[in-house]
Amino acid sequence: VDPVRREVTSYEFLIRGAEGGSPEQLFASIPPEQRHRLDLESKAEAFRLARRLGLKDVKLSVNLLPMSLTGMPGAVEQLVAQIEECGLSPGQVVVEVTEQEAISCLEVFSGAIEQLRRAGVGIAIDDFGAGFAGLSLLAEFQPDKLKIDRGLIQNIHRSGPRQAIVRAIVQACTAMGITPVAEGVELVEEWLWLKAVGVERFQGYLFARPATAGIPAMHWPERVVPFLLPTQP
Repeated sequence: VDPVRREVTSYEFLIRGAEGGSPEQLFASIPPEQRHRLDLESKAEAFRLARRLGLKDVKLSVNLLPMSLTGMPGAVEQLVAQIEECGLSPGQVVVEVTEQEAISCLEVFSGAIEQLRRAGVGIAIDDFGAGFAGLSLLAEFQPDKLKIDRGLIQNIHRSGPRQAIVRAIVQACTAMGITPVAEGVELVEEWLWLKAVGVERFQGYLFARPATAGIPAMHWPERVVPFLLPTQP
């Protein structure tokens, strides 16, 4: 979201297990040889849901493990076909590459990223600061968005080390023309500190909680002006 303008700039679609577990729990329960196929094929359901919800004029973000792009033959073509079959535009979609998996062949991965770009699909690095690739992945290609992991965001207004790291990330994004997004924002104090250092895009419970197969209710925090009672002279 962009809280200053009170705009939802994109919706992120996250896969869950039958009991609502995290993507990590779901993928851990699946044989490795099936993991990337499920990851890629599940995006079709995300795009069908976006169509049912009527999300035509907003960005749609989906997560993909890096090896889902490189280990599955024709992965990019399949993804673009899924988008178009649901009546969506590739330019409306942002693929968030997660850092929860090491990239075994950077050259092949870079080729897949370039294919996505040529098709018009946006690219983001998700959970930056928490996974395998870190700065090396950022150096290899410039994503459209960089999503700063919630581990760096939590209580940032009270943590000097986190503040130093996030300032450096924001400065690097500014220099490279990348939009930084703060993930996991839950406190007004976190939001205000991040806004003060130049972050304009936010995601977290402060603004909305996830909704199953639906559009979540939004909450826009407001600055409260204290009311002062007159005093006797």
